[in-house]
Amino acid sequence: MIHITEEDVRKNLDVKELISELDIAFQDYGRGDAESSARNRIFTGSGFLNTMPAFWRRYDISGLKAYLGSAAGAKFVVIIFQESNMDEYYILDADRLGQMRTGALPAMLTKKIVRKKDPNFLLIGSGYQAETQLLAMKEAYSLSEAHVYSRTREHAEEFSRRMGKDLGISIRVENNAEDLSPFDIVSTITNSKEPIITGKSIPDRIHLNLCGANLKFRREATDEAMSMMDLIVVEHADQAGAESADTGNEAVGDRIVELKDFMLSPEFHGKRSAFKTMGIGLEDVVAAHTVLRKMGYLKGDK
Repeated sequence: MIHITEEDVRKNLDVKELISELDIAFQDYGRGDAESSARNRIFTGSGFLNTMPAFWRRYDISGLKAYLGSAAGAKFVVIIFQESNMDEYYILDADRLGQMRTGALPAMLTKKIVRKKDPNFLLIGSGYQAETQLLAMKEAYSLSEAHVYSRTREHAEEFSRRMGKDLGISIRVENNAEDLSPFDIVSTITNSKEPIITGKSIPDRIHLNLCGANLKFRREATDEAMSMMDLIVVEHADQAGAESADTGNEAVGDRIVELKDFMLSPEFHGKRSAFKTMGIGLEDVVAAHTVLRKMGYLKGDK
């Protein structure tokens, strides 16, 4: 058994490479050369044990993300196996890994829908996960500036100063999210129980990434806002219906497409689109593989 630490992940997981690998993996998934099931949650009495399995035939790897969350905190790990070498397996600490793939996946998809070179981007949320949402979007588009909104303005201002310096771009703090018409792309990464995005805020043309809520009692967009979308992409349809209030409304069912299917023909000619991401194990397996390959443990296609 080889243990990969958080520091190893931080040193060896590059967002640009991860975006590219996720692109390849979801195309493989669409062709049947990868598989990933919905998250399984078991209540422990004081918290939840979550498991998210997947395999990726291209690199002969199988594995799963497992994490325990409770009032005492959370611990994340990813386990990777190779059938061709059953004597060796890998356990990766996966806090940073999860943060990176959560940012990289929306950026990968958005690039295929919003074709502008330097789109106007608004990030709603300014916490830990918001960092990689901005990092990945800047990598995908070479953004010259970005905008951020938080219900606590002080948090948004601190985020703007810190991330603007780290990424070398201007980050403007917005006073509200009531009018989204100036923006081409809006990404939400919050733990909000009350929707931030409403039907009144939706302009004629927009792409939304709803990245924050994967529990039924939380949501980031109203039913009205979601019903205005021409396309809604999700990672796993069953999971989207079971875990998300954003996509659990029957009225949007005919517009829901799984990401693996969209990736086989990534064309969109409508005006309004949304990606509701909640995370599936394939993303963590891909990110883990990217780290392990960079460290010299896994090499080449099958």
